Amino acid sequence: MQHITPSLGHILLELKPSLINKNSWIQCEIDLQMTLSPNSANVAIKTKNGLPDPNEWTKKLVTGIAEVLIGDRPVFQLMRWVSFDVYTEIDKQIKPRSNPNPKRVRPIVRAVHVEATSENTIEASAVIQKGVRGRAMGLKLEAENDRWRCTQLLVA
Repeated sequence: MQHITPSLGHILLELKPSLINKNSWIQCEIDLQMTLSPNSANVAIKTKNGLPDPNEWTKKLVTGIAEVLIGDRPVFQLMRWVSFDVYTEIDKQIKPRSNPNPKRVRPIVRAVHVEATSENTIEASAVIQKGVRGRAMGLKLEAENDRWRCTQLLVA
């Protein structure tokens, strides 16, 4: 009899939802789909080159990155929206939650500035506030098919 190694899909199907701590992360995914849909309340208009509006997209991505860095969101939700190098760097910087059930203070995006350096490249900066502390992010976004992907990130 041949031994078959289970695939990731099989392993994920074996997970029991009752074993997952529901309060450990924000359960919804980052809403960066930005597709045109008459059923969606927040319909995002794509630009002339078929990409999502960079201002709104950047604001949602910055919020998602901030939530991952403070431990409120699982890092795997960023996989599709950031390059491998950015993903691994974010993964190294995640702060474990010290208190599993504190009163959550969500990060707020105070300002976003987007500058198109070419038709397929954008540089953006953002100011994020969590509580009384403010931080800055610098991002480089590059077009990939019909979406933006963060290829460089600086958090200060």
